[in-house]
Amino acid sequence: RTVALKAISLRDLKSQEQIEATDTFNREVHFLSHLQHRNLPRVYEHFSEQECWYLVMEFIDGQTLEKRLELLKGQPLPSHEILEIGLVLCTVLAYLHGQEPKIIFRDLKPGNIMQTQSGQIYLIDFGIARRHKPGKEHDTIPFGSPGYAAPEQYGRAQTGPSADIYS
Repeated sequence: RTVALKAISLRDLKSQEQIEATDTFNREVHFLSHLQHRNLPRVYEHFSEQECWYLVMEFIDGQTLEKRLELLKGQPLPSHEILEIGLVLCTVLAYLHGQEPKIIFRDLKPGNIMQTQSGQIYLIDFGIARRHKPGKEHDTIPFGSPGYAAPEQYGRAQTGPSADIYS
């Protein structure tokens, strides 16, 4: 079968960057290997060699929504397609937020949404996703993409399902 191989090299990274890259990799492996949803890529295997981590995943033959929007050069997507994508994302987020404890994606943006030629939508890149911890005042580290991140992702409060919906 054709697969996607995601490689994270630790070479040339400072100690703190290696820790962060390792945490990101382990978080993505943990979430994706335990989740099964038609709009999430499957993880087949993960392994490491010396200073590189590898994630063997389902190959998604398509492009990100970000790339598609670039190719449209300022033209909007058709409204029926926007609604369809929105409904699929709501279904995926409902699945993630329905886990116990809830999984907060925290990086919903066009660059993390893949679309195949047939129109199948996938939510990709669980690098900064985390489990919701009720009772915490705020997240340990602010994360998110400018222009898409909810205000609480800038260290003001703990991110919850509403942060994903905002994005």
